[in-house]
Amino acid sequence: MHPYELLAVGYFGLLAAATRRTRTDEAHRRRAMRLAILTAGAVVIFAYLLPAGVRAWMPITYLVLGYWIPAMLTPSKPDAAFEAWLRQTDADWGLAAFRVPAWIRHPLELAYLFCYPLVPAAFAVVWTLGRDADVERFWLATLLAGYACYATVPWLASRPPRLMAPSGDPGGAVAALNVRVLRRVSHQLTTFPSGHVAVATAAAMTVWPVSRPAGLLVAVLAAGIGAGAVAGRYHFAVDVALGAVVGLVAFLASA
Repeated sequence: MHPYELLAVGYFGLLAAATRRTRTDEAHRRRAMRLAILTAGAVVIFAYLLPAGVRAWMPITYLVLGYWIPAMLTPSKPDAAFEAWLRQTDADWGLAAFRVPAWIRHPLELAYLFCYPLVPAAFAVVWTLGRDADVERFWLATLLAGYACYATVPWLASRPPRLMAPSGDPGGAVAALNVRVLRRVSHQLTTFPSGHVAVATAAAMTVWPVSRPAGLLVAVLAAGIGAGAVAGRYHFAVDVALGAVVGLVAFLASA
């Protein structure tokens, strides 16, 4: 098995074992445990049965499931003390009442929209131009960054600032599109640190050695995702800052 497949098996195995220590109800714990165990088993089976080309793209699925399963383990109400701390952090950083001008926010909203296709697009570059070792490093760094952020959700669940204190600012057409997409592909909780930022950062840094132009483009998008997350109030600033750190650490750990 590849190292990133072992990482996925370990993550889902630990997630299954940790379900008993969450504050959700028994039905949700059992459902999450079964799904985590089935996913870990599927990773092992796919590692031995799937053709190499299909197998190399499967981590996209492992990343998505790694995001959703922890959300099944969150309590019905987020931790009020943790949410208060997040809001206070934004206030301490001078961001609680800060509003980004429309001419800046619109492109940042567009950049944030790219957090969904960024990983498959970045991997397509590595898959096309890189070597087997580059593919290994890409998925190891990306999964490690994502899992490090997703794993905290059952214990550090919070709502995004746009839901905690609606501003009444529609933000334009792209912002409205972002909200519609989030309603369909997100569990409506923030990850702490920001998984979007962590994964985008790790992806950018692993693409760079394969293609400098593509790496620069992904890095610009990653920075835009981070800035857009704050400007659009999808994440608190501390989520974003720590997400970038996690992405960097995951890249260094994948070497």
